[in-house]
This record gives sequence, C-alpha cells and structure tokens, in this order.
Amino acid sequence: MGRFEENAIGSKADFDIRVGPARSAWDCRAFAAELRADVERVLGIAFKVTDDGRDPTGGYRFWFENDDLSVHVIVDDPEEGWPLDKVPAYAVPISRSQQVATWELAEKLYDGLNALGTYLLIALDQFGTPVAANFDIGDDW
Repeated sequence: MGRFEENAIGSKADFDIRVGPARSAWDCRAFAAELRADVERVLGIAFKVTDDGRDPTGGYRFWFENDDLSVHVIVDDPEEGWPLDKVPAYAVPISRSQQVATWELAEKLYDGLNALGTYLLIALDQFGTPVAANFDIGDDW
C-alpha cells in the first residue's frame, strides 16, 4: 500500500484506472455489467441506475456519489493503439472525505480489481503517467 501516494500531487489528485478483460473476448454490455458489480463490491457502494446504464452514444455510464466519495465508471468500445486498446473502460474514484485521500481510494479499487484476476489494469495519474499496471505496457509513455 502507498505506491499511489508518491504520484499524488495533494490528497485529492485524480487517478484514472483503465480496465479491460484479461481472458474473454470483448463484449461491451457483458463487460459493463461485470465491472459495475465488481466496483460495487470492492468499494462497498451501489450505483443508482434504473436500467443497464446504457448511454445514447452506445457505451455504459455508472455514477455513485455521497458525502465521502464519488465514483464514475465508463465503458466504451476499445480505442486503437497499444496498450489503451486493451483497457477500454475507465473507473475514476474521487474522495470527498477528510480522512481518506483520493490516492487511497484509487489504490483500494486497483488492488481489489487486480485481486480478482479477471482484469487488465493500468492506473494513470492526473497527468496520464502510469502508476501501476498488471501487464507489460512498455516504456513509451
């Protein structure tokens, strides 16, 4: 724990966790449902949606907010270009608490998803610099 802290400029610095399937073929709808459920379990939250989260653009959007945190999950079809083509979803946790820094929340989400063994992950700091990845992304950043 703490490896995200050295990449945080202040306690509220943003982290973007890019997520993709580690073992299955891409299916946007199925992946959105799976990621949504896993983010809910890891962070102990429940996204408030009345449907499957489908967005008019074709992707899926989930949002959670309370006094302590907000979490955005966006799932779209993959972009072109290595390695971001492997991780088409975004999970952006933001702490609103005075007791928990955003880097701690991001690290908890990254570690929780990584422990499941079903996701490819890249965590990026607020400047787009990789903080952690669970697969080889190369050095061309």
